[in-house]
Amino acid sequence: MLDRRFDQETFAWALKQDLEDLRLAVVKAADPQKQAVYAVLYDYALAKRQDKLIAQKRFER
Repeated sequence: MLDRRFDQETFAWALKQDLEDLRLAVVKAADPQKQAVYAVLYDYALAKRQDKLIAQKRFER
């Protein structure tokens, strides 16, 4: 099991990355395990950015 601090740092790193760069990392990774890790990081970063966008005032009812 990974260290919780390592997990937090890894996901914080993903939030700082360009989504297109993460997406390309998923596509270009030759190793299936690396590809899966990049996919999880991409999904996480995308979901967080979507949450941030939805939370904006213009989307409130």
